[in-house]
Amino acid sequence: MGLAGKTILITGAAGGLGTALAIQCASDGANLVLLDKDRRALGLLSDRLAEKGFLPPGLYPMDLAGAGLEDFRQLATTIQAEFGGLDVLIHCALEFEGLQPLEQIEPQAWLKSMQVNVNAPWLLSCAVLPLLKQSKSGRLMFLLDDINAVTGAYWGAYGVGKSALAGLVKQFDEALSNTSVLVQGVNPGPMRTAFRAKVYHAENPADQPAPEVVARKIADLLSNEAAGQNQMLDFSA
Repeated sequence: MGLAGKTILITGAAGGLGTALAIQCASDGANLVLLDKDRRALGLLSDRLAEKGFLPPGLYPMDLAGAGLEDFRQLATTIQAEFGGLDVLIHCALEFEGLQPLEQIEPQAWLKSMQVNVNAPWLLSCAVLPLLKQSKSGRLMFLLDDINAVTGAYWGAYGVGKSALAGLVKQFDEALSNTSVLVQGVNPGPMRTAFRAKVYHAENPADQPAPEVVARKIADLLSNEAAGQNQMLDFSA
């Protein structure tokens, strides 16, 4: 199993791609730390993993909208104590309420989106970097989007946030270029998820690949330490 012995932290673990990633990485032998604001959904995901005979995950219910640096530092301390370190952090969590003109967005909704989509990934990454640096093959992975598309009209704070996240990937990559940590931004492309359904109402979901397809690609990247050295990866290409 290509991920045996590795500890992987996934945010937004109860979402479409997060869940698919959790199951795929567990099947590949990884130890999982699963973070999501939905406590019940995390429990159900844990039950699914147990039914498949996989290693029991560490569950960390947390609402990124209200989390700060100390919360993330405590998470890092817990991971160190319970798992002995961290090899991979995958940022899957996102905040998106729907398409809307900029001038109609409520300020609090904008701030919440930027907190979940940009500030929290930055703070969490900083908090666990000491653990990732201790790993022989640390990975810091951010799920992006089609920047040209989501910076168009009506995408609001989500589009601005994804653009900022791409800049964060570049800065982390350059800053960590002399360490063992590989930084990557991944555009997963269209997937059959609840997020996509909020935007493309008339689309037949069956026309898009299941998130399990993307999860397999990401797991393959994580399993092969010699592959995927590109900073930016586009699975939609």
